[in-house]
Amino acid sequence: MLKIESYSPEGFIALDNSALIYPPTEARFNANTFRVSVDLTVEVDPSILELALHEVLQRCSYAKVSLHKGFFWYFLSPNNKAPILHPEGAYPCARFFFKKNNGYLFKVFYSRNRIALECFHALTDGSGALIYLKMLIQKYYSLASLGDFVFKGALDFERKSTKQEFSDPFQHLYNKNLPGSPSTGSSYHRIGEGSYDDRVRVVSAMVDAATLHSTAKKQGASITEYLSSILLWSLQELQREEVPLQKKRKPIRLSVPMNLRKIFHYDTMRNFTLFAVPGIEPALGEYTFEEVLKNVKHDMAISQDPKRILSQIKRNVGGERNFLMRIAPNVIKNPLFKLLSDSLGDDLYSAVLSNLGYVEVPDELQPTLSRMDFYLCPGEMNKVALAVIGWKDKVVLNFTSFYNVDTKLERMFCSFLVEAGIPVSISTNRPEREDQ
Repeated sequence: MLKIESYSPEGFIALDNSALIYPPTEARFNANTFRVSVDLTVEVDPSILELALHEVLQRCSYAKVSLHKGFFWYFLSPNNKAPILHPEGAYPCARFFFKKNNGYLFKVFYSRNRIALECFHALTDGSGALIYLKMLIQKYYSLASLGDFVFKGALDFERKSTKQEFSDPFQHLYNKNLPGSPSTGSSYHRIGEGSYDDRVRVVSAMVDAATLHSTAKKQGASITEYLSSILLWSLQELQREEVPLQKKRKPIRLSVPMNLRKIFHYDTMRNFTLFAVPGIEPALGEYTFEEVLKNVKHDMAISQDPKRILSQIKRNVGGERNFLMRIAPNVIKNPLFKLLSDSLGDDLYSAVLSNLGYVEVPDELQPTLSRMDFYLCPGEMNKVALAVIGWKDKVVLNFTSFYNVDTKLERMFCSFLVEAGIPVSISTNRPEREDQ
């Protein structure tokens, strides 16, 4: 009997616990992809970029894998095919067609002045992808003779991979003696206006980092707490329009990914994220922004308690280790995973807000780095998502949406920022006019 070790870089590689849900639930409106990118003032040479990517994969062999559907589980195996560079398209975070990508769970895109990395979530999370992008830019600049520097947080090219880099931390932290954390009920899901399709449209709001930080600090909040509160408040206003009768209004909750590397000091390049779910209950009455923020700060503090996180890990890993789940074939598991993804995932929250934090840019890169971005693919149940990243003196808020013309949530959110004294610069990939 083949023994699959999640920490082994050779032979068959088990998906990490967080990744198990992504392959069976991947679909047209559930691509499970995200993107990180840099814009440069120098022209990108794809031939050098290809060499840089080869060097990154030599260092991080655990990314040189392909996804396969076994009888019982999906699994990864080493991929000896060459990765493909893709010219930049009009829309980010599209669905992966693995055969057209030589089996890889990531894509590297380029245009004249942009380098972008998109990942299927079964490979890694946003923090892991950011490390891959840092290493790619670092090596590209070195090979192109544009400069030698080291990104803070990037892996050392001169050191071999450690076991911790490609191990599954959820298995390491699993404690069968803990109680599993309970789930919450369903949340409000905005109906929206007009038609939608699977092209990911972006409304990008750029703000001054110092102004945003000081405004949040005056409220006693972090940037993530402050932005989460604005998003919840905006969704409350939209639900009030859709559902006039107060007692019929549903709870509004956000899914806010937490980077567990910072909490448990475990430096893995696989998924190591769980989600805070701050929220409000508009059926109880209308919340002022100050009340929303108070709830968010409370919920975020509780969510980051290591004991509560370990209880979530017990629930998730315990489900994977369940005897019936282990022996059930994929033909039975896949519909069950879809059900679990809806009932314990998308149905529990009204939107996603993911903040990758502030990226420290090396001095040698600063003159030629003009922009950084982070994008999430939205889902069918929650058709708008918000991804945040900071660099130099800027913070970029990228709203991604499946709606063809509806930007009411984005406009309400940005108007709140402006009224709070935070100037906003807007850009978009939306055509000037799209058909309903």
